[in-house]
Amino acid sequence: MDRPRRHELRELNQRAWDGEKGLFPVGKSLDSTMKKNTAFIKRLRTAISPATLNTFLQEIKTVSLSKYLSEIVSACHEGLCKLKSPGEIDAGAEIVSALHQRFGPDVFTSYLGWHLGRSMATPDKGVLKNLTPEAREKEEKDRLVRQRVLLRVVTELWLVGVLRTLDDIKRPDDALTGASGKPVEPKSRASAKGVAAEPFPLEVLKDLLGHDREHANLPLLVVFVKAFSWDVLGVKEAGSEGRKTVGEDGATNAEHGSEDQEGRPASASQEPSFTPPELQERFRNVLKRYFEDVKTHLIRDQKAIYSQSRKNAEAYVKSGEVFEDRQANFEKQVKAQERLVANAQVVADVIGAEMPDLKDNEDPAGALNGSIGIVKAGEYLRGQGDGPGIWEDEEQRRFYENLVDLRGKVPGILLEEVKKKKTDPEEQVGKKIDSTEVSEVTKPAESAADDQSVAIANKTIGAQVDALLARMPDLTTKDVIDQTAIDFCYVNSKASRNRLIKALTDVPKGRGDLLPCWARLVATLGQYMSDIPKGLVEYLDAEFRSLQRRKDKEFLGQVRLSNIRYLAELTKFGIVPEHVVFHCLKVSLDDFSRVNIEIICNLLENCGRYLLRNPETSPRMASFLETLQRKKSVQHIGQAERMLIENAVYYVDPPQRPAIQQKERTPMELFIRKLVCEDLTKRNYSKVLRQIRRLHWEEKEVVAVLHKVFSKPGKVKYGNVHLLAILLSAIYKYHPEFVIGVIDAVIEAIACGLEQNDFKFNQRRVAEVKYLGELYNYRMLEHPVIFDTMYKIMSFGHGGPPVPGRINPFDQPDDFFRIRLVSTILETCGMFFNKGAAGKKLDYFLSFFQYYIHAKNPLPMDVEFLVQDIFALTRPQWKLASNLDEATKVFQLAVAQDHKTSGLDKAAVEQDDRTSGMSSDDEQDDDDDSGSDDGDAEEPEQIASYHDSESEEEAIVVTREEEEIDPEDEADFDREYAKMMAESVEARKYERKQFDIPLPVRPKTRETAGGADAAEAGKAPPPSGTMAFSVLTKRGNRQQTRTVELPSDSGFAVAMINQRQVAKEEQQRIKNLVLNYDLRDNEEPDAGNEKPAAHHHHNRPDIRSGKERGGQRVRKLQLSDVDWYDNPGKRGAPKRVLSASGGSPYRRST
Repeated sequence: MDRPRRHELRELNQRAWDGEKGLFPVGKSLDSTMKKNTAFIKRLRTAISPATLNTFLQEIKTVSLSKYLSEIVSACHEGLCKLKSPGEIDAGAEIVSALHQRFGPDVFTSYLGWHLGRSMATPDKGVLKNLTPEAREKEEKDRLVRQRVLLRVVTELWLVGVLRTLDDIKRPDDALTGASGKPVEPKSRASAKGVAAEPFPLEVLKDLLGHDREHANLPLLVVFVKAFSWDVLGVKEAGSEGRKTVGEDGATNAEHGSEDQEGRPASASQEPSFTPPELQERFRNVLKRYFEDVKTHLIRDQKAIYSQSRKNAEAYVKSGEVFEDRQANFEKQVKAQERLVANAQVVADVIGAEMPDLKDNEDPAGALNGSIGIVKAGEYLRGQGDGPGIWEDEEQRRFYENLVDLRGKVPGILLEEVKKKKTDPEEQVGKKIDSTEVSEVTKPAESAADDQSVAIANKTIGAQVDALLARMPDLTTKDVIDQTAIDFCYVNSKASRNRLIKALTDVPKGRGDLLPCWARLVATLGQYMSDIPKGLVEYLDAEFRSLQRRKDKEFLGQVRLSNIRYLAELTKFGIVPEHVVFHCLKVSLDDFSRVNIEIICNLLENCGRYLLRNPETSPRMASFLETLQRKKSVQHIGQAERMLIENAVYYVDPPQRPAIQQKERTPMELFIRKLVCEDLTKRNYSKVLRQIRRLHWEEKEVVAVLHKVFSKPGKVKYGNVHLLAILLSAIYKYHPEFVIGVIDAVIEAIACGLEQNDFKFNQRRVAEVKYLGELYNYRMLEHPVIFDTMYKIMSFGHGGPPVPGRINPFDQPDDFFRIRLVSTILETCGMFFNKGAAGKKLDYFLSFFQYYIHAKNPLPMDVEFLVQDIFALTRPQWKLASNLDEATKVFQLAVAQDHKTSGLDKAAVEQDDRTSGMSSDDEQDDDDDSGSDDGDAEEPEQIASYHDSESEEEAIVVTREEEEIDPEDEADFDREYAKMMAESVEARKYERKQFDIPLPVRPKTRETAGGADAAEAGKAPPPSGTMAFSVLTKRGNRQQTRTVELPSDSGFAVAMINQRQVAKEEQQRIKNLVLNYDLRDNEEPDAGNEKPAAHHHHNRPDIRSGKERGGQRVRKLQLSDVDWYDNPGKRGAPKRVLSASGGSPYRRST
């Protein structure tokens, strides 16, 4: 909505709030029929649009709606929820303002405000929890789509003065209760505290953003700041100052009134904002607090994504693949993070905040302390990297080596008591402990554990041990394991340890994930309670020997795997003695069966690397691996078992591989990359420009490095791409060839990205098109380059417009990345294509873009929002097509209009050529028919001379240097020329076309025509009351005439008679002047015989001048054509001759 209209509505609506009546004029007699009222309500519910705005306003003036106000309020709310484009929102604001001015706030606006506030409230979390994940996701998606429009509607209504605060709304009597969503109270929180009520949009934003911990409402905030950055927040929108020029020092300035600016109107931000400064500051404070929370979310998710990427890389190095579900989850996290970063960037630009530094590492200290990376993965696995090579990563090392010290967590007397009792050799496993002894032991424990748990003093030792053992299946994290070990120390006794050993040997079926955790618990307690690891190892060793005796039992396969994995985990904690684990390997190697091969492979995969990297066991492990390889090669085993052995050995001792070589760069290249890619900011870009200009541009190596840096905008922070364009624009004055080369390289990189179509380059491709748009903003290129690039992006691989159903390997139907590329370009520079040639091109392009979108699969929600934002930014009044058929019709109409517009000029040129050609042919026929033989003799010579001249023109070679034309001057010339041509077309549009022209009659047919005239004169005259006309027609290459009789009283005949009379009087006046002149000059008596010749001389037209007038056909004037004596009795009725082209009418004797 334009600002003057908004000011006018704001004033009228404010007067309506003050109670003034008669603001909206209504008719004297209002239509109260049910048909009219219900039709208005139905249309209000479904058909609010700019096209129907006048209809709505007229019906509000003429229809009595007072009996249906409750239905009108409900229908108006539903209609506002269905709006999409900015034009529809403006129309909705006009309609609501009209209803507000007519009926007032008490019976209409207050109830409508309640409905809008209820729709903008945050959903009830209790209701969402009861839904399934799919239903919850769908509900959230629908809510975002609905509130995305309503937030703009609410803010627009507040700006025009329809809505004010929550204090002004009332709950309708027929409102439903128990609906999902937080009800909007009649009083706002601010008024409840005794302070002034907050504006309606500010209350809505506080409610949406104050409870949004997952930042699901961030897209709504982006819509708000994009649409109302100046009117509400007082921040000038991007591009409001027009295209900019860059000075020598890198300073940018906008030229609002420049003639070469393509269609950017005067900025609306030059006018004052609708919101006072103190209210703007309150809005910005809400946004800043929310943005700080978003920054924390961004950093947290970035760390999680980096950690997951490391795990995926390690899994790929370890097994050669990454599970599909894990990869899909990772890609989903990356896409969500990209959307979050993009939305946060928009908010940061508006409120002037800095984006967090999202680096791909957790902390520098951790990186230096042996953390694994993709580049050094090979060295790390071989134990040659910076970190410990026994473990896969730093987290695993801490899990197996950093055990909690129980002496610092529990009283030392408990641990000493255990050691004293441990030295007694006569103590047996099943011996019962005396109750008095138990009470004596537990007294100091209870006194020491008073600050740990109050419930311990109220339970017996047996119940406490049962509760602790019941927690065993939940030991899945390191902290829980350590806490369990500490808790066990307070109930420690011989019986408790025996019960713990028994519980540790009973692993739940299918819970292999508990084995490392339980092994850590055993290792932690084993520091001071050595009987626990000793008893567990003895049990597992005995179980292994028992399973070896029953290896023919197939159903014990799961038990065998659990047993050997348990031993492997305990081995990595240093609990299992060396001879025990190697005994298991030797027994399995001696009986080299399928069952034992699986045991060996499981043992190698779980603790083989530890045994090989540990200096104490490395020699024996290396010897075992060598024996295993020899036995595999000499013994006949199946292919599956052979593959198991090869994978296990490869994992334990991978082959030597050369390390990935880091790219070496020269100091100059490192300096330039640091200068542009790292140090460049909004504050110091002028300093960076001065340093770049001081470089040695005469050296090819320096220019090559600069060309590489400036041609790769993906290496720069996305928010600094426009700064890179500023630097390049400032360099153009001194090194134009360098800048042209960079622009060519960027355009070539965009085309190369279309050919490769690899998703891993998507970020780089987005930066490249963003860079191209910024170069246009800073006048480094013109709009034809932008449009050519966008057309190439959408049509590459299709061979033209995409056809639905035809598969293009470069652009799959479910690949929407090209839409994102085009949207990035239009978001960067599309606001400047408003009028002129660029505006027409953008209108045609948007119709093609809309067709391209509907030729693909249904858009995801984020892409759909992106497309709506682009159309709202470039063409707010554009009505988006809802399906492929509608988009196809719009595109076909645009194509037809473009062909018609481009064909007019071409047809005009061809028509001029055809007319001149026909004129020359007719003149040549006239010369031939008159009996002139000179034309026949000269014709070959003329043709020969024409061909000679043509060949001479083709042989011309320009040897002088081509003059360099300034692009801006050329653009000015094109613009002025187009303006001149448009004015010429407008001037000729209303030029009156003459249809009364001479009848073409050839000289050789005069005698025949004379005979025909005589014959016709003998015929009966035409009937009275009619007038005869001769109509010239053309069939093929032949021209024919036929007579048409029209009524004498018709307008056409009357006009012809009047025109003939005027011409006759003018002819008589000229004849009298000529006769008087001849009578004075000719004194001889025989001068009268020469008068006809003299008159013939004066009345004969100049044939050459007729040819020079564009080839208009003119018949030679004869003596008989002049009515010397005006004797109507000797001639028949005159006949008017008509034709379809211009010319002056004349009279011919019939």
